[in-house]
Amino acid sequence: MTQWIGWLELVAEQALVAIALLVVFAGCRRLVRDGVSRTPALMVALGLVLPVADAWLNMRVVQQVRALQAEKMAAVALHGREPAGGWERAASSPEARTRASTEAARVGYLFEGRRAEIVDPSGARVPFVPSADDMQAREQFVRDEKGAEASALSSWDRGIRLLAEAAAFMLAGFVVGWRARRRA
Repeated sequence: MTQWIGWLELVAEQALVAIALLVVFAGCRRLVRDGVSRTPALMVALGLVLPVADAWLNMRVVQQVRALQAEKMAAVALHGREPAGGWERAASSPEARTRASTEAARVGYLFEGRRAEIVDPSGARVPFVPSADDMQAREQFVRDEKGAEASALSSWDRGIRLLAEAAAFMLAGFVVGWRARRRA
């Protein structure tokens, strides 16, 4: 069965955008045909609020995704790297070094997919072997990253499309108004 959650909101949003664009068209047509006056100028201004605001919000999604990716890289740099001088020279107990190196390797694996070496309690370096939960978390993270990128690009495209539609409706209104003015 098709899930209808969100369909009503989607239809309502598209209807509002269509009405706003029609108001922009009518306002531009009246501005050119009848000359500059308050009512057509107000129609254009109010009609442009919704498409331009919606476009701006959609285009900001890309910035938000990039900011989240920058935060991820900062977290990896802070918690997923070996300290200067190596784990062997870290000023802590062998168990604490093992815990810290394992956690850093886990963070590095989760966010970057790299398998680092960890220091065991005896001080020997061994390769990090991720658990099944770590591998599942990595796969989910990669899927989420790709989904966020695709969503951001889709939102960017929608924002550009809304701005282009608003410009096209304005231009069409100007052309129709100019033709009506020439006939009169």
